[in-house]
Amino acid sequence: MDGETSVVPGADGALGKGRVGIIDVGSNSIRLVVYERASRAPLPVFNEKVLCGLARGLDATGRLNPEGVEMALANIDRFTTLARNMKVTSLDLLATAAVRDAADGASFMNELSSRPGIQAHIVSGQDEARYSGYGVMCGIPDAAGVMGDLGGGSLELVALGEGRLGESSTLPIGSLRLMSSGKGDPKKTVVEAIEGVRWLREQGGRNFYAVGGAWRSFARLHMEQAGYPLHIIHHYEIPAEEARAVARLIAVQSPKSLEKMPGVSRRRIDTLPLACLALDRLLGVLKPRNVVFSAFGLREGFYYSRLGEAERNRHPLIAFAEEQGAGWRRFDLSPSEIFDWLTPAFTGESEADRLLRIAACHLSDIAWNDHPDYRAEQAYVRVLHLPSPGMSHRDRAVLAMAMAYRYKSDPKAAMIDTALHLADGKGRAYARRLGACLRLAYNLSGGAPGLLTQVQLRRTERQLRLLVPPSAKGSLGDVTARRLETVAEAFGLEPVIVAG
Repeated sequence: MDGETSVVPGADGALGKGRVGIIDVGSNSIRLVVYERASRAPLPVFNEKVLCGLARGLDATGRLNPEGVEMALANIDRFTTLARNMKVTSLDLLATAAVRDAADGASFMNELSSRPGIQAHIVSGQDEARYSGYGVMCGIPDAAGVMGDLGGGSLELVALGEGRLGESSTLPIGSLRLMSSGKGDPKKTVVEAIEGVRWLREQGGRNFYAVGGAWRSFARLHMEQAGYPLHIIHHYEIPAEEARAVARLIAVQSPKSLEKMPGVSRRRIDTLPLACLALDRLLGVLKPRNVVFSAFGLREGFYYSRLGEAERNRHPLIAFAEEQGAGWRRFDLSPSEIFDWLTPAFTGESEADRLLRIAACHLSDIAWNDHPDYRAEQAYVRVLHLPSPGMSHRDRAVLAMAMAYRYKSDPKAAMIDTALHLADGKGRAYARRLGACLRLAYNLSGGAPGLLTQVQLRRTERQLRLLVPPSAKGSLGDVTARRLETVAEAFGLEPVIVAG
Protein backbone atom coordinates (compact mmCIF):
# COMPACT_ATOMS: atom_id res chain seq x y z
CA MET A 1 0.00 0.00 0.00
CA ASP A 2 1.82 3.11 -1.19
CA GLY A 3 1.03 6.64 -0.08
CA GLU A 4 -1.74 7.42 2.36
CA THR A 5 -5.25 6.07 2.71
CA SER A 6 -8.34 7.46 4.37
CA VAL A 7 -9.14 6.55 7.95
CA VAL A 8 -12.47 5.21 6.73
CA PRO A 9 -11.61 1.57 5.97
CA GLY A 10 -14.69 0.84 3.89
CA ALA A 11 -15.11 -2.83 4.86
CA ASP A 12 -18.24 -4.51 3.57
CA GLY A 13 -21.27 -4.48 5.83
CA ALA A 14 -21.45 -2.17 8.86
CA LEU A 15 -22.06 -3.87 12.19
CA GLY A 16 -25.58 -3.74 13.59
CA LYS A 17 -26.84 -4.21 17.13
CA GLY A 18 -25.99 -7.24 19.20
CA ARG A 19 -22.86 -9.15 20.08
CA VAL A 20 -20.01 -9.36 17.57
CA GLY A 21 -17.79 -12.44 17.21
CA ILE A 22 -14.46 -12.85 15.41
CA ILE A 23 -12.55 -16.12 14.92
CA ASP A 24 -8.90 -15.36 14.22
CA VAL A 25 -7.16 -18.26 12.43
CA GLY A 26 -3.47 -17.50 12.85
CA SER A 27 -0.33 -19.40 12.07
CA ASN A 28 0.06 -20.73 15.60
CA SER A 29 -3.30 -20.26 17.33
CA ILE A 30 -7.03 -19.96 16.75
CA ARG A 31 -8.94 -17.53 18.93
CA LEU A 32 -12.59 -16.61 19.39
CA VAL A 33 -13.33 -13.15 20.73
CA VAL A 34 -16.90 -12.00 21.39
CA TYR A 35 -17.58 -8.29 21.93
CA GLU A 36 -20.61 -7.08 23.87
CA ARG A 37 -21.72 -4.61 21.18
CA ALA A 38 -20.55 -2.65 18.15
CA SER A 39 -18.91 0.23 20.02
CA ARG A 40 -15.91 2.53 19.62
CA ALA A 41 -14.63 0.94 22.83
CA PRO A 42 -14.74 -2.81 22.11
CA LEU A 43 -15.47 -4.73 25.31
CA PRO A 44 -14.69 -8.48 25.08
CA VAL A 45 -17.10 -10.67 27.00
CA PHE A 46 -15.41 -13.89 25.86
CA ASN A 47 -11.85 -14.61 24.72
CA GLU A 48 -10.41 -18.10 24.23
CA LYS A 49 -7.35 -19.35 22.37
CA VAL A 50 -6.36 -22.82 21.15
CA LEU A 51 -2.82 -23.57 19.94
CA CYS A 52 -3.00 -25.49 16.66
CA GLY A 53 0.30 -24.70 14.92
CA LEU A 54 -1.11 -24.53 11.40
CA ALA A 55 2.13 -23.02 10.05
CA ARG A 56 4.44 -25.60 11.58
CA GLY A 57 6.48 -27.03 8.70
CA LEU A 58 4.77 -24.78 6.12
CA ASP A 59 7.98 -23.54 4.48
CA ALA A 60 9.34 -27.07 4.24
CA THR A 61 6.20 -28.75 2.84
CA GLY A 62 4.20 -25.87 1.37
CA ARG A 63 1.14 -27.23 3.18
CA LEU A 64 -0.67 -26.70 6.46
CA ASN A 65 0.25 -28.93 9.37
CA PRO A 66 -2.25 -31.87 9.06
CA GLU A 67 -2.66 -32.30 12.82
CA GLY A 68 -3.17 -28.57 13.13
CA VAL A 69 -5.87 -28.60 10.44
CA GLU A 70 -7.79 -31.34 12.23
CA MET A 71 -7.56 -29.51 15.53
CA ALA A 72 -8.48 -26.19 13.92
CA LEU A 73 -11.64 -27.51 12.24
CA ALA A 74 -12.82 -29.18 15.42
CA ASN A 75 -12.31 -26.02 17.47
CA ILE A 76 -13.88 -23.75 14.86
CA ASP A 77 -17.00 -25.95 15.09
CA ARG A 78 -16.89 -25.59 18.86
CA PHE A 79 -16.38 -21.82 18.65
CA THR A 80 -19.31 -21.53 16.24
CA THR A 81 -21.57 -23.36 18.68
CA LEU A 82 -20.40 -21.15 21.54
CA ALA A 83 -21.03 -17.99 19.52
CA ARG A 84 -24.50 -19.12 18.54
CA ASN A 85 -25.40 -19.81 22.18
CA MET A 86 -23.98 -16.42 23.19
CA LYS A 87 -26.48 -14.87 20.75
CA VAL A 88 -23.75 -13.42 18.53
CA THR A 89 -25.40 -11.57 15.63
CA SER A 90 -22.26 -11.26 13.46
CA LEU A 91 -19.52 -13.92 13.25
CA ASP A 92 -16.50 -13.45 10.97
CA LEU A 93 -13.53 -15.76 10.51
CA LEU A 94 -10.19 -14.20 9.51
CA ALA A 95 -7.51 -16.54 8.11
CA THR A 96 -4.08 -14.96 7.77
CA ALA A 97 -0.53 -15.87 6.64
CA ALA A 98 -0.54 -19.65 7.08
CA VAL A 99 -3.78 -20.25 5.19
CA ARG A 100 -3.16 -17.72 2.42
CA ASP A 101 0.35 -19.06 1.72
CA ALA A 102 -0.35 -22.81 1.92
CA ALA A 103 -1.03 -24.87 -1.18
CA ASP A 104 -4.00 -26.42 0.58
CA GLY A 105 -5.23 -23.13 2.08
CA ALA A 106 -8.12 -22.94 -0.41
CA SER A 107 -9.32 -26.43 0.45
CA PHE A 108 -9.16 -25.54 4.15
CA MET A 109 -11.40 -22.52 3.47
CA ASN A 110 -13.75 -24.64 1.32
CA GLU A 111 -14.14 -26.93 4.30
CA LEU A 112 -15.19 -23.94 6.36
CA SER A 113 -17.64 -22.65 3.76
CA SER A 114 -20.01 -25.50 4.60
CA ARG A 115 -20.28 -24.26 8.19
CA PRO A 116 -23.44 -22.16 8.60
CA GLY A 117 -23.32 -18.80 10.33
CA ILE A 118 -19.68 -17.91 9.54
CA GLN A 119 -18.44 -15.28 7.12
CA ALA A 120 -14.97 -16.62 6.28
CA HIS A 121 -12.24 -14.40 4.81
CA ILE A 122 -8.67 -15.06 3.68
CA VAL A 123 -6.93 -11.81 4.63
CA SER A 124 -4.26 -10.68 2.18
CA GLY A 125 -0.91 -9.49 3.48
CA GLN A 126 -1.80 -5.93 2.56
CA ASP A 127 -5.14 -6.13 4.36
CA GLU A 128 -3.54 -7.79 7.37
CA ALA A 129 -1.18 -4.83 7.71
CA ARG A 130 -4.10 -2.45 7.19
CA TYR A 131 -6.35 -4.08 9.78
CA SER A 132 -3.54 -4.31 12.33
CA GLY A 133 -2.82 -0.63 11.80
CA TYR A 134 -6.47 0.22 12.32
CA GLY A 135 -6.40 -1.95 15.44
CA VAL A 136 -3.65 0.20 16.93
CA MET A 137 -5.57 3.35 16.00
CA CYS A 138 -8.70 1.86 17.59
CA GLY A 139 -6.91 1.47 20.92
CA ILE A 140 -4.48 4.43 20.69
CA PRO A 141 -6.23 7.20 18.70
CA ASP A 142 -3.22 9.52 18.61
CA ALA A 143 -0.75 6.82 17.49
CA ALA A 144 1.97 8.21 15.22
CA GLY A 145 4.87 6.16 13.92
CA VAL A 146 5.15 2.61 12.64
CA MET A 147 3.09 -0.42 13.68
CA GLY A 148 4.62 -3.90 13.58
CA ASP A 149 2.47 -7.02 14.05
CA LEU A 150 4.59 -10.15 14.47
CA GLY A 151 2.65 -13.39 14.19
CA GLY A 152 3.58 -17.01 13.76
CA GLY A 153 3.64 -16.76 9.96
CA SER A 154 4.42 -13.16 9.01
CA LEU A 155 5.40 -9.66 10.10
CA GLU A 156 3.16 -6.78 9.02
CA LEU A 157 4.44 -3.21 9.03
CA VAL A 158 2.49 -0.03 8.39
CA ALA A 159 3.12 3.68 8.90
CA LEU A 160 0.41 5.58 10.74
CA GLY A 161 -0.35 9.05 12.02
CA GLU A 162 -3.05 11.74 12.16
CA GLY A 163 -5.75 9.07 11.90
CA ARG A 164 -4.42 7.74 8.61
CA LEU A 165 -2.37 4.81 7.35
CA GLY A 166 0.68 5.18 5.13
CA GLU A 167 2.96 2.70 3.38
CA SER A 168 2.90 -0.94 4.44
CA SER A 169 4.72 -4.22 3.93
CA THR A 170 4.15 -7.85 4.87
CA LEU A 171 7.17 -10.11 5.37
CA PRO A 172 7.12 -13.95 5.59
CA ILE A 173 9.22 -14.02 8.77
CA GLY A 174 6.81 -15.16 11.46
CA SER A 175 8.67 -16.85 14.32
CA LEU A 176 6.91 -20.23 14.15
CA ARG A 177 7.26 -20.40 10.38
CA LEU A 178 11.00 -19.75 10.43
CA MET A 179 11.70 -22.06 13.36
CA SER A 180 10.07 -25.00 11.59
CA SER A 181 11.15 -24.31 8.01
CA GLY A 182 14.47 -26.18 8.05
CA LYS A 183 15.67 -23.79 5.33
CA GLY A 184 18.70 -21.58 5.91
CA ASP A 185 19.50 -19.44 8.94
CA PRO A 186 16.30 -17.92 10.44
CA LYS A 187 18.25 -15.01 11.94
CA LYS A 188 19.78 -14.09 8.61
CA THR A 189 16.33 -14.29 6.98
CA VAL A 190 14.88 -11.87 9.53
CA VAL A 191 17.70 -9.35 9.18
CA GLU A 192 17.64 -9.39 5.37
CA ALA A 193 13.85 -9.07 5.19
CA ILE A 194 13.73 -6.03 7.50
CA GLU A 195 16.71 -4.36 5.83
CA GLY A 196 14.88 -4.68 2.51
CA VAL A 197 11.95 -2.47 3.60
CA ARG A 198 13.23 0.86 2.29
CA TRP A 199 10.36 3.07 3.42
CA LEU A 200 11.12 2.35 7.09
CA ARG A 201 14.10 4.70 6.95
CA GLU A 202 11.75 7.61 6.30
CA GLN A 203 9.72 6.97 9.48
CA GLY A 204 12.35 7.54 12.15
CA GLY A 205 12.07 9.59 15.32
CA ARG A 206 8.48 8.75 16.27
CA ASN A 207 7.10 5.68 18.08
CA PHE A 208 7.11 1.99 17.24
CA TYR A 209 3.83 0.18 18.10
CA ALA A 210 4.41 -3.50 18.82
CA VAL A 211 1.56 -5.97 18.23
CA GLY A 212 1.48 -9.75 18.55
CA GLY A 213 1.86 -12.45 21.19
CA ALA A 214 5.66 -12.73 21.02
CA TRP A 215 6.16 -9.03 21.62
CA ARG A 216 3.53 -9.01 24.37
CA SER A 217 5.64 -11.72 26.04
CA PHE A 218 8.65 -9.44 25.71
CA ALA A 219 6.66 -6.66 27.40
CA ARG A 220 5.69 -8.96 30.28
CA LEU A 221 9.31 -10.00 30.72
CA HIS A 222 10.40 -6.36 30.78
CA MET A 223 7.69 -5.50 33.32
CA GLU A 224 8.89 -8.33 35.54
CA GLN A 225 12.54 -7.35 35.26
CA ALA A 226 11.79 -3.66 35.88
CA GLY A 227 9.39 -4.27 38.78
CA TYR A 228 6.73 -2.29 36.94
CA PRO A 229 3.66 -1.94 39.19
CA LEU A 230 0.84 -2.19 36.61
CA HIS A 231 0.51 -5.43 34.66
CA ILE A 232 -1.50 -4.06 31.73
CA ILE A 233 0.20 -4.57 28.37
CA HIS A 234 -1.89 -2.11 26.38
CA HIS A 235 -0.07 1.22 26.09
CA TYR A 236 2.96 0.02 28.06
CA GLU A 237 5.87 2.19 26.93
CA ILE A 238 9.62 1.60 26.98
CA PRO A 239 12.29 4.05 25.76
CA ALA A 240 13.53 2.62 22.46
CA GLU A 241 17.18 2.32 23.47
CA GLU A 242 16.23 0.45 26.64
CA ALA A 243 13.93 -1.89 24.69
CA ARG A 244 16.67 -2.53 22.15
CA ALA A 245 19.24 -3.36 24.84
CA VAL A 246 16.90 -5.91 26.45
CA ALA A 247 15.91 -7.35 23.05
CA ARG A 248 19.59 -7.86 22.15
CA LEU A 249 20.14 -9.69 25.41
CA ILE A 250 17.15 -12.02 24.93
CA ALA A 251 18.00 -12.68 21.27
CA VAL A 252 21.20 -14.52 22.21
CA GLN A 253 19.81 -16.54 25.13
CA SER A 254 19.46 -20.31 25.03
CA PRO A 255 16.14 -21.97 25.89
CA LYS A 256 17.61 -23.14 29.22
CA SER A 257 18.61 -19.59 30.12
CA LEU A 258 15.17 -18.24 29.20
CA GLU A 259 13.47 -20.85 31.38
CA LYS A 260 15.16 -19.30 34.41
CA MET A 261 13.97 -15.77 33.65
CA PRO A 262 10.86 -14.64 35.54
CA GLY A 263 8.08 -13.51 33.26
CA VAL A 264 8.97 -15.69 30.26
CA SER A 265 6.10 -17.82 29.00
CA ARG A 266 7.14 -21.44 28.40
CA ARG A 267 5.18 -21.44 25.14
CA ARG A 268 7.37 -18.61 23.86
CA ILE A 269 10.80 -19.92 24.84
CA ASP A 270 11.62 -21.26 21.37
CA THR A 271 10.39 -18.28 19.39
CA LEU A 272 11.12 -15.35 21.74
CA PRO A 273 14.81 -14.92 20.71
CA LEU A 274 13.81 -14.62 17.06
CA ALA A 275 11.07 -12.15 17.94
CA CYS A 276 13.61 -10.09 19.91
CA LEU A 277 16.02 -10.16 16.98
CA ALA A 278 13.28 -8.76 14.74
CA LEU A 279 12.51 -6.06 17.33
CA ASP A 280 16.19 -5.14 17.61
CA ARG A 281 16.59 -4.81 13.84
CA LEU A 282 13.42 -2.74 13.45
CA LEU A 283 14.46 -0.37 16.22
CA GLY A 284 17.91 -0.09 14.67
CA VAL A 285 16.38 1.02 11.37
CA LEU A 286 13.61 3.24 12.77
CA LYS A 287 15.42 4.81 15.73
CA PRO A 288 12.06 5.66 17.39
CA ARG A 289 11.59 7.51 20.66
CA ASN A 290 9.59 4.78 22.40
CA VAL A 291 8.24 1.28 21.92
CA VAL A 292 4.52 1.24 22.73
CA PHE A 293 2.81 -2.13 23.10
CA SER A 294 -0.73 -2.51 21.79
CA ALA A 295 -3.15 -5.23 22.85
CA PHE A 296 -5.28 -4.21 19.86
CA GLY A 297 -4.39 -5.58 16.44
CA LEU A 298 -5.93 -7.45 13.53
CA ARG A 299 -9.24 -8.43 15.18
CA GLU A 300 -9.91 -5.00 16.61
CA GLY A 301 -8.91 -3.36 13.33
CA PHE A 302 -11.34 -5.50 11.35
CA TYR A 303 -14.03 -4.76 13.95
CA TYR A 304 -13.21 -1.02 13.82
CA SER A 305 -13.40 -1.04 10.01
CA ARG A 306 -17.03 -2.14 10.20
CA LEU A 307 -18.22 0.55 12.60
CA GLY A 308 -20.26 3.42 11.23
CA GLU A 309 -18.47 6.72 10.71
CA ALA A 310 -20.15 8.43 13.68
CA GLU A 311 -19.07 5.62 15.99
CA ARG A 312 -15.49 5.66 14.69
CA ASN A 313 -15.30 9.40 15.38
CA ARG A 314 -15.97 8.94 19.12
CA HIS A 315 -12.99 8.88 21.49
CA PRO A 316 -12.64 5.32 22.87
CA LEU A 317 -12.16 6.37 26.49
CA ILE A 318 -15.23 8.60 26.40
CA ALA A 319 -17.24 5.90 24.63
CA PHE A 320 -16.26 3.40 27.34
CA ALA A 321 -16.99 5.82 30.18
CA GLU A 322 -20.38 6.76 28.73
CA GLU A 323 -21.48 3.16 28.18
CA GLN A 324 -20.17 1.65 31.40
CA GLY A 325 -20.74 4.69 33.61
CA ALA A 326 -24.47 4.65 32.86
CA GLY A 327 -24.73 1.31 34.66
CA TRP A 328 -22.88 2.60 37.73
CA ARG A 329 -24.98 5.73 38.35
CA ARG A 330 -27.66 5.68 41.07
CA PHE A 331 -29.09 9.20 40.53
CA ASP A 332 -30.31 11.33 37.63
CA LEU A 333 -27.51 13.91 37.88
CA SER A 334 -26.06 13.86 34.38
CA PRO A 335 -22.31 13.76 33.71
CA SER A 336 -22.69 16.78 31.41
CA GLU A 337 -24.20 18.84 34.26
CA ILE A 338 -21.26 17.96 36.50
CA PHE A 339 -18.76 18.69 33.71
CA ASP A 340 -20.26 22.10 32.91
CA TRP A 341 -20.34 23.04 36.60
CA LEU A 342 -16.65 22.17 37.01
CA THR A 343 -15.44 23.90 33.84
CA PRO A 344 -14.88 27.44 35.28
CA ALA A 345 -12.46 25.95 37.83
CA PHE A 346 -10.43 24.19 35.11
CA THR A 347 -9.72 27.00 32.68
CA GLY A 348 -6.49 26.45 30.76
CA GLU A 349 -6.48 22.66 31.04
CA SER A 350 -4.97 20.62 28.21
CA GLU A 351 -7.12 18.65 25.77
CA ALA A 352 -5.81 15.40 27.29
CA ASP A 353 -6.87 16.53 30.78
CA ARG A 354 -10.25 17.69 29.47
CA LEU A 355 -10.88 14.16 28.16
CA LEU A 356 -9.96 12.72 31.55
CA ARG A 357 -12.38 15.16 33.21
CA ILE A 358 -15.20 14.07 30.90
CA ALA A 359 -14.45 10.41 31.68
CA ALA A 360 -14.30 11.17 35.42
CA CYS A 361 -17.73 12.80 35.35
CA HIS A 362 -19.18 9.65 33.75
CA LEU A 363 -17.44 7.37 36.28
CA SER A 364 -17.94 9.55 39.35
CA ASP A 365 -20.60 7.34 40.97
CA ILE A 366 -18.67 4.12 40.40
CA ALA A 367 -18.44 3.05 44.05
CA TRP A 368 -21.71 4.23 45.58
CA ASN A 369 -22.79 0.68 46.50
CA ASP A 370 -19.52 -0.30 48.18
CA HIS A 371 -19.02 -0.10 51.95
CA PRO A 372 -18.35 3.56 52.88
CA ASP A 373 -14.99 2.69 54.44
CA TYR A 374 -13.79 1.14 51.17
CA ARG A 375 -15.38 3.31 48.49
CA ALA A 376 -12.22 5.30 47.76
CA GLU A 377 -10.11 2.16 47.52
CA GLN A 378 -12.62 0.27 45.37
CA ALA A 379 -13.11 3.22 43.00
CA TYR A 380 -9.36 3.66 42.64
CA VAL A 381 -8.64 -0.01 41.92
CA ARG A 382 -11.58 -0.37 39.55
CA VAL A 383 -10.59 2.63 37.43
CA LEU A 384 -6.88 1.81 37.42
CA HIS A 385 -7.70 -1.61 35.94
CA LEU A 386 -10.52 -0.65 33.56
CA PRO A 387 -10.52 -2.64 30.28
CA SER A 388 -10.80 0.63 28.39
CA PRO A 389 -8.74 1.70 25.38
CA GLY A 390 -7.79 5.27 24.66
CA MET A 391 -5.66 6.08 27.71
CA SER A 392 -1.99 5.77 28.56
CA HIS A 393 -0.78 4.31 31.84
CA ARG A 394 -0.24 7.86 33.08
CA ASP A 395 -3.87 8.66 32.18
CA ARG A 396 -5.02 5.58 34.10
CA ALA A 397 -3.11 6.74 37.14
CA VAL A 398 -4.56 10.26 37.04
CA LEU A 399 -8.12 9.04 36.52
CA ALA A 400 -7.80 6.43 39.30
CA MET A 401 -6.39 8.97 41.76
CA ALA A 402 -9.18 11.40 40.90
CA MET A 403 -11.70 8.71 41.85
CA ALA A 404 -9.89 8.08 45.14
CA TYR A 405 -10.03 11.80 45.97
CA ARG A 406 -13.67 11.92 44.91
CA TYR A 407 -14.53 9.50 47.73
CA LYS A 408 -11.92 10.51 50.31
CA SER A 409 -10.23 13.85 50.85
CA ASP A 410 -6.92 12.36 52.02
CA PRO A 411 -6.38 8.81 50.70
CA LYS A 412 -3.26 7.25 52.15
CA ALA A 413 -0.21 7.20 49.89
CA ALA A 414 0.09 3.43 50.33
CA MET A 415 -3.38 2.93 48.86
CA ILE A 416 -2.62 4.88 45.67
CA ASP A 417 1.05 3.92 45.47
CA THR A 418 0.88 2.49 41.93
CA ALA A 419 -0.75 5.62 40.56
CA LEU A 420 1.73 7.85 42.36
CA HIS A 421 4.51 5.89 40.67
CA LEU A 422 2.98 6.21 37.19
CA ALA A 423 1.84 9.85 37.26
CA ASP A 424 4.01 12.95 37.13
CA GLY A 425 3.65 15.87 39.53
CA LYS A 426 1.29 17.74 37.21
CA GLY A 427 -0.93 14.67 36.90
CA ARG A 428 -1.05 14.14 40.66
CA ALA A 429 -2.09 17.76 41.23
CA TYR A 430 -4.76 17.57 38.54
CA ALA A 431 -6.17 14.33 39.99
CA ARG A 432 -6.41 15.84 43.47
CA ARG A 433 -8.19 18.93 42.17
CA LEU A 434 -10.60 16.98 40.01
CA GLY A 435 -11.46 14.46 42.71
CA ALA A 436 -12.01 17.17 45.34
CA CYS A 437 -14.29 19.10 42.96
CA LEU A 438 -16.36 15.99 42.24
CA ARG A 439 -16.69 15.36 45.98
CA LEU A 440 -17.96 18.90 46.47
CA ALA A 441 -20.37 18.59 43.52
CA TYR A 442 -22.05 15.51 45.01
CA ASN A 443 -22.29 17.21 48.40
CA LEU A 444 -24.04 20.24 46.90
CA SER A 445 -26.38 18.29 44.63
CA GLY A 446 -26.99 15.06 46.53
CA GLY A 447 -26.85 13.46 43.09
CA ALA A 448 -30.08 15.17 42.03
CA PRO A 449 -30.29 17.14 38.77
CA GLY A 450 -30.89 20.89 38.62
CA LEU A 451 -29.28 21.88 41.94
CA LEU A 452 -25.73 22.52 40.77
CA THR A 453 -26.95 25.25 38.44
CA GLN A 454 -28.12 27.22 41.50
CA VAL A 455 -24.54 27.60 42.75
CA GLN A 456 -21.35 28.42 40.88
CA LEU A 457 -17.68 27.60 41.35
CA ARG A 458 -15.32 30.36 40.25
CA ARG A 459 -11.54 30.67 40.29
CA THR A 460 -9.69 33.95 40.63
CA GLU A 461 -5.99 34.60 41.00
CA ARG A 462 -6.14 34.20 44.78
CA GLN A 463 -9.52 32.77 45.65
CA LEU A 464 -11.78 29.82 44.94
CA ARG A 465 -15.29 31.20 45.23
CA LEU A 466 -18.56 29.35 45.75
CA LEU A 467 -21.36 31.65 44.63
CA VAL A 468 -24.66 30.79 46.35
CA PRO A 469 -28.13 32.38 46.63
CA PRO A 470 -28.44 34.61 49.74
CA SER A 471 -31.07 32.30 51.17
CA ALA A 472 -28.72 29.31 51.01
CA LYS A 473 -25.58 30.73 52.61
CA GLY A 474 -26.64 29.92 56.15
CA SER A 475 -27.74 26.39 55.37
CA LEU A 476 -24.70 24.92 53.62
CA GLY A 477 -23.37 23.17 56.70
CA ASP A 478 -19.94 22.18 57.96
CA VAL A 479 -19.43 19.40 55.42
CA THR A 480 -19.77 21.78 52.49
CA ALA A 481 -17.35 24.25 54.09
CA ARG A 482 -14.77 21.53 54.70
CA ARG A 483 -15.07 20.18 51.18
CA LEU A 484 -14.73 23.66 49.71
CA GLU A 485 -11.60 24.13 51.82
CA THR A 486 -10.21 20.86 50.45
CA VAL A 487 -10.84 22.00 46.87
CA ALA A 488 -9.27 25.40 47.52
CA GLU A 489 -6.23 23.80 49.14
CA ALA A 490 -5.79 21.54 46.07
CA PHE A 491 -5.68 24.68 43.89
CA GLY A 492 -3.51 26.62 46.35
CA LEU A 493 -6.25 29.24 46.81
CA GLU A 494 -8.31 30.81 49.58
CA PRO A 495 -11.88 29.39 49.95
CA VAL A 496 -14.65 32.00 49.93
CA ILE A 497 -18.43 31.59 50.00
CA VAL A 498 -20.13 34.54 48.31
CA ALA A 499 -23.88 35.19 48.62
CA GLY A 500 -25.54 37.00 45.77
